[in-house]
Amino acid sequence: MKFLFFICVLLAFSGSVFASSEYDDEDIPPYVEIEFARDFTQLAKIARSECKIILLEVSASDCDYCVLLEDYYIKPMLRSEDYNAKIIIRKMDADSFDTLIDFSGNKTTGDKLAQQLSVKLTPTMLFFDSDGNEVAQRIIGINTLELFGGYIDAAIKTGRKAIASGQQ
Repeated sequence: MKFLFFICVLLAFSGSVFASSEYDDEDIPPYVEIEFARDFTQLAKIARSECKIILLEVSASDCDYCVLLEDYYIKPMLRSEDYNAKIIIRKMDADSFDTLIDFSGNKTTGDKLAQQLSVKLTPTMLFFDSDGNEVAQRIIGINTLELFGGYIDAAIKTGRKAIASGQQ
């Protein structure tokens, strides 16, 4: 009998906890997915025609810090109209063997391209112009969440200045 009473109390309590954890649909940000880079020559054409830089997140399939970076910074950037006019955001898995096309039009894989780009840790954020040149200092790892957005914005600003000065 005591066991049955305990179960009833537990169910009643859990029901109130679940009811209190409900939230409005307005509080849920719209779903976004970070596109994987497949063909850098196509990205370069878009970047050139729209005067944008390419922000490439190099991640790994088992990288918890990559998920943190994506959830706190990259996905909100994709949702924000402030970034749409400045950058093209893509990601690439450093441990992937899927075929990619690099900036030179050569077939490669994520792991080989990560090695070619000297990416040793994930997450790493790279900022490219339409020729595949890095136009801002890469950001390796993630630290100080409160300041991290400023690092990204500074790199974007540096990259945009670099492509603007290269077009003159």
